[in-house]
Amino acid sequence: MLVRTLYARLALSLFLLLLIVGGLYTAIIFSANRHTQQEIDQRLSLDLARQLVEERHLVVSGELDQSALKATFSAYMAINPSIEIYLLDLEGQILAYSADPNKVKRTRVNLAPIRAFLGGHRLPLLGDDPRSLGVQKIFSVTPVPQEETPEGYLYVVLRGEKYDDIAGYIRDSLFWQQSIWALLGSLALGLLAGLLLFYRMTRRLNRLSADMDRFRQCDFVVHEPQISLPEGGDEIDELGRTFNEMAARIVDQLEELKRQDRLRRDLIANVSHDLRTPVAILNGYLETMVMKDEALAAETRRDYLQSALLSSGRLTALISDLFELARLDAPTESAQHEQFNVAELAQDVLQKFKLQANDRGIDLQ
Repeated sequence: MLVRTLYARLALSLFLLLLIVGGLYTAIIFSANRHTQQEIDQRLSLDLARQLVEERHLVVSGELDQSALKATFSAYMAINPSIEIYLLDLEGQILAYSADPNKVKRTRVNLAPIRAFLGGHRLPLLGDDPRSLGVQKIFSVTPVPQEETPEGYLYVVLRGEKYDDIAGYIRDSLFWQQSIWALLGSLALGLLAGLLLFYRMTRRLNRLSADMDRFRQCDFVVHEPQISLPEGGDEIDELGRTFNEMAARIVDQLEELKRQDRLRRDLIANVSHDLRTPVAILNGYLETMVMKDEALAAETRRDYLQSALLSSGRLTALISDLFELARLDAPTESAQHEQFNVAELAQDVLQKFKLQANDRGIDLQ
């Protein structure tokens, strides 16, 4: 349930984002560091192959001294095991080498990086590693026996197998540990800062959600905002103001509906009373005429019929008024004001209550 909250989703998204960014940053730093180290090592050993030829006297009278080459192989395997020396022909075929014969897997080396190196291309340049079929390493190379009439190349791999073993051990024991701890520390600090920031951002949303829940629990009849929202705030403040306005409008509309409901109940009660009166009058006159049929004089009978007719007309008018009222309740209708005769209204009231007044000995004028 906690993961479904906005705060939990934001926290999880931040954690994954920091994890991805931290991983990419570590990979980029490692790649840049490796590239920089390769360039530094290759620049420092740029003339190593040529110096080997000159210092070890590998070329005598314009020809390559094989015995001196073998002595150089043996010496550098003991003195500097981080480099590996190979003698190549002009086609890149490996003729001799200082490495362990059981570990050399290539019979030739691609000459394109060698030509780029001799042509002064931008460093670092990676060439084939004879010990591996898919790995390339930095190197130093020089034509032999001389640059004007080369018969092959002295190809020096600057980071041999021994170097890879030692570097891998150091990298595994130091670099990766430091990188992992640095990544974890950055993730922890970034996550903590993000959680605090998200808490400040979602706290107002939580308050707004609580206001909405209280408004729902009270059946939308009472709304009292718990916090004051500043003008010109952000989207959350705007959402809160909109909700407050909407809630106030709902409360007002519910009150108006209740008021209209009370008015309708009062109207129904009044209409029921108004309908009952002409019906009672009409029923009274008709019963009297039935009961005293032979005893009533013609003039009295005429008055009774006239009063019953007036009550019937009054009843018809009330029913018509009810239909008119229903029509006026429609939002497209509006009441039309007009003049009427007050004397006719008084006469209608007199006729309505004349029979009841006579029964009680009251004279209405």
